[in-house]
Amino acid sequence: MTYRWGVITLIAITVVWGTTFVVVKESLTTISVPLLLALRFSLASACFAWVRVDRRAIVPAIGLGLLAFVGFAMQTIGLSLTSASNAAFITGLAVVLTPAVGALWFRDRVPGRVVLAGVVAVVGLALLTGGGPDGLNAGDVWVLGTAVAYACYIVYLGRVARRASAMSLAGLQHLPMALLAWVWAWPDVSTLASVPPATFAAIAYLAVVATAAVAVAQTYAQRVVSAPVAAIIFVLEPLFAALLAWIVLAEVLGTIGWIGGALVVVAMLIGEGRLRLPRVRPRPRPPAPS
Repeated sequence: MTYRWGVITLIAITVVWGTTFVVVKESLTTISVPLLLALRFSLASACFAWVRVDRRAIVPAIGLGLLAFVGFAMQTIGLSLTSASNAAFITGLAVVLTPAVGALWFRDRVPGRVVLAGVVAVVGLALLTGGGPDGLNAGDVWVLGTAVAYACYIVYLGRVARRASAMSLAGLQHLPMALLAWVWAWPDVSTLASVPPATFAAIAYLAVVATAAVAVAQTYAQRVVSAPVAAIIFVLEPLFAALLAWIVLAEVLGTIGWIGGALVVVAMLIGEGRLRLPRVRPRPRPPAPS
């Protein structure tokens, strides 16, 4: 996969993630959060049953699975205690935290354009979600943990993506995710029989497309796209989610929100190195008189 196709793939992933906003919102009216996650991760894991296990992927997959589950779990708890606007803004801090985590964890060098892109992305995301947090509470702290977990996941995936089979790495990470989710969902297992068929269809989409297929695509894409740039692209998720909510749910984003969305796109361009300030070249001096 070339760099350009890697970027296109990551953008497509954010579109899929954006669609899950409506799907999950509708599904949670008929099923509990832990039970939805348990079914989603189990079905996603089953999609990789035919993949030959690469032993080199076992340890990295466990790490990725734990980070992903922590991110999902902390975000779910946080959303029950804080506003969706606060949660979206704070989760978006993963954009800034990703290069910071890379620098602290692996001592990666952080290009100045990536730092600038992260700042622009956070400003855009704050406008897109309504101006940012309105006061720190317990839910905000939980969601901040989500941002840290997502940043660690992006950085770690970028580090281990080339060490093992992409298919094996993508599939194995869902095993610890499913196991932990079932432990969490165990008290709700008795309600499984009352879940309507439409919800199971939604879970199938979440598992096969938004989880399994995305895991494979992201693993291949991050072999050629750096973790900091990937984090900038992932900021597009709330923009696509807002567009879908406007189309499907008739939610109005507002002028300030669209300005924030535009800043998100600008941040992506800066992160990719496509948007640069023009350099001023010094004029040649005239020859000295002889």
